[in-house]
Amino acid sequence: MSSKKCDSFRDVRIGKYDWKVQARVLNLWRGYSRTGEAFKGFNLLLLDSKRSRMHAFVPGMIADEYEQKIQVGKIYYIENFTVKKYRTEDKFRCVRNENQIILNDDTIVEPLEENEAYIEKCWFDLYELGDLRPLSKQSTYLTDVIGVIEEHDPIGKIRNVNGVIQSQIKFKITDGSKSVQVTFWDEFAEYFAEMLKKETVYPVILIIGSARVTLWREEVILTNVGATTFYINCNHRTVVEIRKMIAQNMFSKNKLANGGKRCATIYMVKDIKNLGDDFIESHILCQVKLTKFQQVKTWCHPICTSGYERVHVLNNEETCSFCKRVVPYADKKFEVYITANDETGSMVLILEDREVRTLMGKTVFQMMNEGNKLEVFPNIFHTILNKHYTVKICLTEENIHRKTNIYVVTDIMEGFYAEMIHEQQTSIHHPIESMESQVSYNE
Repeated sequence: MSSKKCDSFRDVRIGKYDWKVQARVLNLWRGYSRTGEAFKGFNLLLLDSKRSRMHAFVPGMIADEYEQKIQVGKIYYIENFTVKKYRTEDKFRCVRNENQIILNDDTIVEPLEENEAYIEKCWFDLYELGDLRPLSKQSTYLTDVIGVIEEHDPIGKIRNVNGVIQSQIKFKITDGSKSVQVTFWDEFAEYFAEMLKKETVYPVILIIGSARVTLWREEVILTNVGATTFYINCNHRTVVEIRKMIAQNMFSKNKLANGGKRCATIYMVKDIKNLGDDFIESHILCQVKLTKFQQVKTWCHPICTSGYERVHVLNNEETCSFCKRVVPYADKKFEVYITANDETGSMVLILEDREVRTLMGKTVFQMMNEGNKLEVFPNIFHTILNKHYTVKICLTEENIHRKTNIYVVTDIMEGFYAEMIHEQQTSIHHPIESMESQVSYNE
């Protein structure tokens, strides 16, 4: 099986069905109805050999069959599944990806031995504890964190506002410069307390995967939802690093090194050009001034409404290069190239549709309705020049190995700020499991 050419979750997209992946199952969980009843269908968190994670959903009609096949921690060959975009209202997503995958009757799931595919046993998108407050204002994404357990209260029972008795364990974790309160609830709290009793290595270093970040009386709280997992003193490079810092009496003086692909460090342009292989496919932040557009005419492209690929003119008709079909009413999306500078140098940024809409507050069609022509570069674009922005860019092999000075922007906001803030959402002090609906799928 391992000899078959497989895809990465980085590449999966809508419009194709016969994907082939090798993936480790990191977690399995169910959502709950508003009455507190568990759905029959279940969710999976998968990891491939390129350290790309993906959320998968197994519908109720096939849940019994596939649950017998799938075991958390094992590696599987998975073939033939549907790729589907999240809906805007889908909450508590365990990965920052606009797509999820749906298994079906035709999906092949076959177990693999450990020596058939090299896939890490765990992988995280870690945030520093000091950067969590902006994340408390949204409920779209869950968050991975790491810290040393600082204070440990024994598990207890409380009566909630509805008169229901719940198990609760409260403690703090610290990364050496910031402490954050953690509150686990119900069966998750009981299981965590039991595992903690068995631990013999102290201090305990804890990674919480897919935690919900919320506020309670203006204090940041980490808590659990259905997708949440925990790892106590696990074999992960950040755990090893913290253990060394503790042994060298450095922990109280230094911030935790960032794990996964998340890094809140602000990089200068000069330093970005000298980053090594470890940063390939990483998303990093920089703060720059946008100074000059590279193009003078083309500012958007026609996009297929089925395959989501760029449309090209073939025999005088707009044809999708992926679907191979004529697209009579193609979508149109922004793409502009712009020079960006800081005090150390300059670079060229590619602003794609979402980023341009963020800055302009308009779609391509809205700008066309205002009289802008596709063949003439609109003057309104110049309103974003000569301002400072915090920009998140994705580093590619071309950037690292060939020193290409063109970078794709994956997020942008005006002004200097160290974290991208998502939409505001009212927070509560502990999760309501009955409101955690199935993601983008109705049984």
